[in-house]
Amino acid sequence: MNSTKIPKTKPWFTVERLFLAVVLISVFAMAARTPLDGDMWWHLRDGETTWQTGEVSAIDSFSYTRQGTTWTYHGWLSQVGLYLLYQIGSYRAISAGVALLAVLSMGLLYLQIEGNFILRAVVVVLAALVSSVVWSPRPQTTSLVMFALVGYLLYLYKWRGKNRLGWLIPIFILWSNLHGGYVLGLILVGTMIGGEVCNWALGWDGEEVLTWKQVRTLALWGLAGSLVVVLNPNGPDVWFIPFRTVGVNVLQSLISEWASPDFHQLAQQPLLWLLLLTFASVGISKRRLDGSDLASVSVFAYLALVSRRNYGPFALVTAPVLARHLANLFPAWKERLARQYPWVNKISKFGARSEQNINPTLQQSINVAILVLLSFAAIVKLIQVTEPEFVHQAEKQIFPVDAVAWIDENRPERNMFNDYNWGGYLVWHLRDYPVFVDGRTDLYGDEVLGEYLSVMQGNAAWQDILKKYNVRLVLVPTSDFALSRFSEAGWELVYEDDLAVVFEK
Repeated sequence: MNSTKIPKTKPWFTVERLFLAVVLISVFAMAARTPLDGDMWWHLRDGETTWQTGEVSAIDSFSYTRQGTTWTYHGWLSQVGLYLLYQIGSYRAISAGVALLAVLSMGLLYLQIEGNFILRAVVVVLAALVSSVVWSPRPQTTSLVMFALVGYLLYLYKWRGKNRLGWLIPIFILWSNLHGGYVLGLILVGTMIGGEVCNWALGWDGEEVLTWKQVRTLALWGLAGSLVVVLNPNGPDVWFIPFRTVGVNVLQSLISEWASPDFHQLAQQPLLWLLLLTFASVGISKRRLDGSDLASVSVFAYLALVSRRNYGPFALVTAPVLARHLANLFPAWKERLARQYPWVNKISKFGARSEQNINPTLQQSINVAILVLLSFAAIVKLIQVTEPEFVHQAEKQIFPVDAVAWIDENRPERNMFNDYNWGGYLVWHLRDYPVFVDGRTDLYGDEVLGEYLSVMQGNAAWQDILKKYNVRLVLVPTSDFALSRFSEAGWELVYEDDLAVVFEK
C-alpha cells in the first residue's frame, strides 16, 4: 500500500514575523512614557481653541507680550488630534498615541531595510534608540511618520522600480496641516535628486541608478509637493513659517533640542553609534556607496549634529544605508568563518533541520504566546506611567504645581513674568494669567526672548524690561540668585518651595 506524505504547511505567524512584532512592541514600550513635555500644554490649549471655535488660531491670546499679534501655527491638525486624545483618555490616551506613532514610523522604516530578519530587527532597534530622544506629545512626532512615509515611497521608486510618487501629493497636503516638518520631506526628495546627479557625474551605473527621465519625474513630483503644501488654513504663508523658527538666533542658548548633541549623555550616544557603524560598514563593504545614500546621510547627519531635534530624520535615512552594506558583508563573513571553523556550517544546518522538524501548529502557538506576553508587558508599562498619582508626582518634579495652586487661590495682580520652560504649562493650567513667554519661539522672536534672557541672567537692564511690560508678578525657579536679586530690588517674596518662588511688586 502506497502512502502519500502530506507536506507540512508553513505557519502564518513565522519566526520572521515574530521578530518584527517583538521589535514593534519594544518600540511601543520605549515610547510609552509619562507625557509631560513642556510644549505639550500650549499645543493642547491651541488645539482646544481650534476644536471649540472651528477656526485655526490667527492671533495670539495666550501671552501679554505678544497679545493681539498675528500668529498662525502650522501643526493645527496635530494639535486638534492631541486635544481629542486628551479628552478621550487624558494622559494615557496621549501616551498611547505617541507610542503608536513611533511604532508606525519604525514599521515604515522596517519595510525599507534589506537583509535577513535578524539584521533588519537589530538595525530598526538602533534607529529607534536614536529617534526615541524626540518622541514626545507634540506635532513633530506625526512629522516623523510622514517623513518615513516619503522615505518609503522613494525607496520603492529607486530600489524596487515601483513608481508610487503620485502619493506625494496627498502626503504633502496632509503633512503641511500636521507640522511644518514637511520641509524635511522636500529636502529628502532633493537629496535623492542630488545623489542621482552625483551618480551620473561620477560615471556610476547599475540597476539602482535612476535614469535622467526618472530623475526628471522625481523632480516634477517634488516640485508639485512643494506647491500643494499651501492647501491649508495658512495658505502660502506655510512656506515661510518653518524658517521663522529657525531664524530665531537665541534658540540654541535657550532650548536644548535646538542645540548640538551632547555625547556625554548616554541617551544621545546612539546617534554616534549609528553614524560610526554606517561609516565602518560602507568602508569595509564591497558594495559601492550610492550617490543618493551619500547625499541623504551627509545632509541629515549635518542637520542632526547641528540640532538634536533632527535625530529622528537622521535615523530614518541612515538605517537603510547601514543595513544595505551590512547585508553585503554577512554572507562573505559567514563563508570565511565556515572555512576556518567547520562547526559554523554544522550549527546552521542543525538550526535549519530543527525548524523544519518543529510541528507548525506548535511553532505558531509558541510565537503567539511570546507575542501575547510581550504585548501584556507593554500595556502594563503604559498603565503604570500614566496612573494619575504617578503623573501628578512626576509633574511636581518638573512644573510649579504648588506655586500655580497658590496663585490660583490668592489671585495676585498681573502681569506675570515666568520661566520659559513653564510657559506652556501655565498657558493650560493658569488661564487667567497670560504668560510673558512660552515655547512658541516663532511668535516671540529674538526681541522678547532676548528680553527674557536679560531678566533671567540679571543683566543691567533687567528691571527696565519688567517696567516696560508693567510686570507685577514673578514666577521663576528657586535659586539663591533669584531670591537675592528680586528681594534687593524691592520685590516681596510671597511663596517659596523647593522648585519655584513667587514675587509680587
